[in-house]
Amino acid sequence: MRHSGRTWAPGLALAVVAALLVMRLPLSFIALLVVPWFMIIARVVRGRSGPTCKPLFALLAWCLFASVLSVGLLHRDSLFSTGNNAAIMTAVIGYTWVMYRSEYPGLAARRTLEGLYWGAVAVWLMGIGEMVTGVKLLPILYPGANTAGAVSSSRFVVSATYPNYNDFCVVLTMLFTGVLARMWFQPVRGLRNAGRWVILLTTMFMVVVMGSRGALLGCVVAFALLVILNIRRLHRAAMGVRAGLLGGALVIVAGIALFSSSYVQDHSTAQRGAILGNALTMLMGSPADALLGYGSLVDYQAAAAAAYGNILMDPHNLLLELWLRYGVLALVLFIAVWLWVLVRGYLPRTPMVGWHTAFGLVVVVLMPVLGVVPSSTLRYHVTWLYLAATCLLVAQMRPASGGSEGSGSETAPGTAQLQAGHHEQADHDAGHDVDHRGAEQLRR
Repeated sequence: MRHSGRTWAPGLALAVVAALLVMRLPLSFIALLVVPWFMIIARVVRGRSGPTCKPLFALLAWCLFASVLSVGLLHRDSLFSTGNNAAIMTAVIGYTWVMYRSEYPGLAARRTLEGLYWGAVAVWLMGIGEMVTGVKLLPILYPGANTAGAVSSSRFVVSATYPNYNDFCVVLTMLFTGVLARMWFQPVRGLRNAGRWVILLTTMFMVVVMGSRGALLGCVVAFALLVILNIRRLHRAAMGVRAGLLGGALVIVAGIALFSSSYVQDHSTAQRGAILGNALTMLMGSPADALLGYGSLVDYQAAAAAAYGNILMDPHNLLLELWLRYGVLALVLFIAVWLWVLVRGYLPRTPMVGWHTAFGLVVVVLMPVLGVVPSSTLRYHVTWLYLAATCLLVAQMRPASGGSEGSGSETAPGTAQLQAGHHEQADHDAGHDVDHRGAEQLRR
């Protein structure tokens, strides 16, 4: 039986769910929870052996275990809320199971990243629409938001469906990364290339004008990471261990200098430091919550209000938020996953990557940087989707001597194209990697 990359139902469903989450449309989390488990129960996707990523699986397993215990034993008030951590992990594990155990895991991962990409494009269009018309969504959707005044007072400060323009800028940074990855790893000409330039330049303009320092830093680092990937892809002898060590040392020195500067050390940074200190004090005073996490973000906020009163205590830090939500072991396992992706993605002498892998790889590496921008990163759920899709594609990467990014276990459409070194290039702007050679291989 033949499948086309355009109409393969599980991959299309994963892409739609991912796009809905990025756009923050109503019932998007319900779709994340229901759609994957419906495909599993209805046997639309039949379980089969597939690629594995033990660090990621360990992280997801612990987060589910910890959240079930936390909600069931420590924070029962959130038991029947879809916002509790156990419900979130049930949804994430269902989505990941469909991706890794589907007929074509690599294709499912690429469709997920396409959904995240096009969802970000839709959010960008909303922002452009707000600038052009002057009609702002934030005062309508979140009338009590503390950034409503800033958004209403300037035509160029927008937030689309997000409650804060900084959170919106994080989406723009991810879009910037995706567009740049497509321009370098999937080049096109004519109007499509012009369209990419429009998105890239307007995205940078919005990030700069709105003054989100974390998002701007993310764009700069994303550019550098994509440069490294592209150079090492094209020139095997370039940027070896010596260059990596020297570059890493320079990054550390530059990071320390930047962090010590007045550009970073202001009231906002001081507030984040105070939140970190107060949250750690709470965790040290509650060993059970330190081990298992709070049952939900709402439970943590209630505990913070009881301990410190009406002050800002939202995490503003992805690593801290992982600990607060799922316990200290989740933080350790996330760092292990992050290091695994970094080493497996950048260590190969000639990384065999297409735009999907480059996009996901850079976003995952950027997570600790982008994670300090929003008040809460995990409430948007897309972090888990980026992790799952990128880990799968990185697990399927082979060194240059292997001749392929794809795993030998996946006889997916377009596998022959991947082995030819032109993976993720077919059908150009749509990113469809199904060709006649892949179909013939599938029939055989």
